[in-house]
Amino acid sequence: MGVRAGLPSGRGRGRAPPRPGPRRGLDHHAGRDRRPLPRAGRVVTPPRIALIATGGTIDSVGTSRLDLAWYTENRERLGDGELLTSIPELREVAEVEQVPFRRVPSYALTSGDWLDLARTVQGLLDGRFDGVVITHGTNTLEETAFFLQLTVRSDKPVVLAGAMRPASALGADGPLNLLRGVQVAAAPQARGNGVLVVLNDTIHAARDVTKTSTFRVHTFASPDTGPLGVADADGRVVLRHRPAEAGKAEFDVAGLTELPRVDVVVSYVGADGALIDAAVAAGARGIVSAGTGAGRPTAAEDEALDRAVAAGVVVCQSSRVGSGRVVRSPGLTRRGLVAADDLQPWKAKVLLALGLTRTDDPDRLQELFDQV
Repeated sequence: MGVRAGLPSGRGRGRAPPRPGPRRGLDHHAGRDRRPLPRAGRVVTPPRIALIATGGTIDSVGTSRLDLAWYTENRERLGDGELLTSIPELREVAEVEQVPFRRVPSYALTSGDWLDLARTVQGLLDGRFDGVVITHGTNTLEETAFFLQLTVRSDKPVVLAGAMRPASALGADGPLNLLRGVQVAAAPQARGNGVLVVLNDTIHAARDVTKTSTFRVHTFASPDTGPLGVADADGRVVLRHRPAEAGKAEFDVAGLTELPRVDVVVSYVGADGALIDAAVAAGARGIVSAGTGAGRPTAAEDEALDRAVAAGVVVCQSSRVGSGRVVRSPGLTRRGLVAADDLQPWKAKVLLALGLTRTDDPDRLQELFDQV
């Protein structure tokens, strides 16, 4: 059963009257909502936001308020709808309704979970909701966000939020992150910006964001592009620029039941080709090679990658560095490898798996990587 956050009464709730003078339209430079407040007595329909809780730290419960590290071993979590009902301030932002979905630790998600989530989100956006907020474990949040960016077709906001401290912690960050996520999803200027990630008051594009710290609340960053904007202290949503590929869904997953197997192999000093050969033997249709520097595997790995290509496996060359591009050099082109551009290995894996549902031609797949 869905859990609904009701609406406040029409009484002023202590708010100051609107400032005099015209403030019409949207300040596109800063992405601020400049539209006038409604006149007294005018009925305004609040945005309708669907909340999908998929689990993670945001609804985990530790053994004490100082349990910030081992809370996952406690295997206790908030009840269904408990996080939503614990934040009555959400009523001042939107009409929020929680919809059923299974809760799974983000490190345990499967491609089947992703496909079900994408179809659920698509159905909500095609229906009566103005936006969707998904609470998610931070371990793989960036991968889920990118998958949804590639598969959900709507200009309505989709926002992922999470937490770095459990719900039971002293200084838990989850409630405010959820509030900020709803504020962003309810903001008119968030429309048409693709899937967004909101944590620690900061708004990121799904394609560019990555987790950079195991415990710090400011863990999410967009190394090559910077954040899109902020959800500020007064609740105002400020978007300073728009993602280059915002709102561009590439893949229809309505009929898919699983994704092709794609494995990631990380290079290191002394690495041989054993893991690459094992991936081929396990039935991988694609391999993402996370090379050193600008995408350099060892010589032994290069030989194994060439064997993989000869066996019909598509190979994508990426970097383990975490920032910067891997370009498709003449050598990569000659060998039939795809270059990941600036996608990190885990996101290159997502795109390659989806791309393989359409083609296994390296040149066509390279066009896809160049466009996304």
